[in-house]
Amino acid sequence: MGRIAYQTGFFGDSAARYFPDSELFAALWAGPYFQGAGAGCYVAEAGGEVLGYVLGAPEHERYQAALRRVVARRLSSSWPTRRTLLSLRYLLRVARFPSPHASWAAFPAHLHLNLLPAARGLGLGRRLLEAHLAALQGLGVGGVQLSTTAENRAALGLYRTLGFEVVASRRTPLWTPWLRHEAEHLAMARRLDGGPIPAQG
Repeated sequence: MGRIAYQTGFFGDSAARYFPDSELFAALWAGPYFQGAGAGCYVAEAGGEVLGYVLGAPEHERYQAALRRVVARRLSSSWPTRRTLLSLRYLLRVARFPSPHASWAAFPAHLHLNLLPAARGLGLGRRLLEAHLAALQGLGVGGVQLSTTAENRAALGLYRTLGFEVVASRRTPLWTPWLRHEAEHLAMARRLDGGPIPAQG
């Protein structure tokens, strides 16, 4: 799944453009979900090949703890390579220009959905999301959120059809070195317990 995350990590294209270290990318983006943070994680498969997945954590604090474990393990096990150092440009920009998010109290879960180009337009994204949301509901999770951008038009349509609403937005220069323009980061959220989405401050 880390491989797919890397191949689709730049608005559906390869993250190599801004993050040369593919192993570190896979560890950071997929690793925490397999270190005690994940729940309701599903894959789309054809002919023995994984074409896409949905990963998520039911609790923000649980995810943060798992991410810290992944980072600590990575720092203690390998010497930074040139690719790693070049990838720091993006990580430093993320720290400087954080994405907006919904209330973690109201929407404690989050998710990521990624599909390879060959898997798009087949309804797989919807089926993955429906399975993931059902799993979260089975765990008694009250709400879930995700982070995306206005550039991701196809995914925005899918999220809206499944009840997600934009609850926060922010124009950011995070992606300017690679897109050549600012992007609008969006936080989308959905209640899983039938309650209303609270107004954002």
